[in-house]
Amino acid sequence: MAVLLLAAAASIAVVATGGEDRLLAVSIGDSVAFDADPGIRAALESTGGIRVDTRSFGGVGLLQPGFDGYLDEALRDGPDVVVVMLGGWDLGEILADPDAYGRRLDQVADRMLDRGATVIWLGMPPTPPSEGIEEARDVANRQFEALAGRRGRVLYLDSGQALGGPDGGFTRFRIGLAGLPVQVRKVRGGRDDGHLCPGGAALLGDLVLAALRATLDVAESSEGWWKGDWTGDARYDDPPGGCEASTG
Repeated sequence: MAVLLLAAAASIAVVATGGEDRLLAVSIGDSVAFDADPGIRAALESTGGIRVDTRSFGGVGLLQPGFDGYLDEALRDGPDVVVVMLGGWDLGEILADPDAYGRRLDQVADRMLDRGATVIWLGMPPTPPSEGIEEARDVANRQFEALAGRRGRVLYLDSGQALGGPDGGFTRFRIGLAGLPVQVRKVRGGRDDGHLCPGGAALLGDLVLAALRATLDVAESSEGWWKGDWTGDARYDDPPGGCEASTG
């Protein structure tokens, strides 16, 4: 990832200084990205130099009906940065014809790049073992990483760095930004679920911000942004109590 960041930094000269010169970042993706959006927004906007438009929702995939119109709308205001996290809805097609999916990735990325955007492409995070899709997730993430290798202003970030356990796999809890254990993934019906709690969204937001600060002239974040009102968003109580598991 460091090589990709350095390569991108050499080709980007956008400055985020606040006020009217603030960068515009747009986030797009599926339901996991929807849970990540408040944390990503809080992290980026805490710098004072970035305005974030969050557009993720359930069911988004590059091969899903309506995606092209959805992307057109997200790009309407000419964002400087596009944050992408998806893949779960495309896994069958990725496994069936990875070359065709790679061509689709190029097509979608080029639409964002042609508008002058820097693209932060987050890999699919580790999934609960009970879902049985880790092999497919790995294939998808290799596709996203390869895209970044082909396109200079696409940065691939391994979301497992923010959300995975010590072995990089799925975990319900890990150390958060305050140095204490936090719940990063939801519980649904008593079982681990792949969606995010505020602790996970904050870690993902921090990962995105670190990548942007290594690439663009972006100020440091404000202290304690991860404890803001955004953590009380209703999406973190869906399902009810899903983010209230005990570490004990």
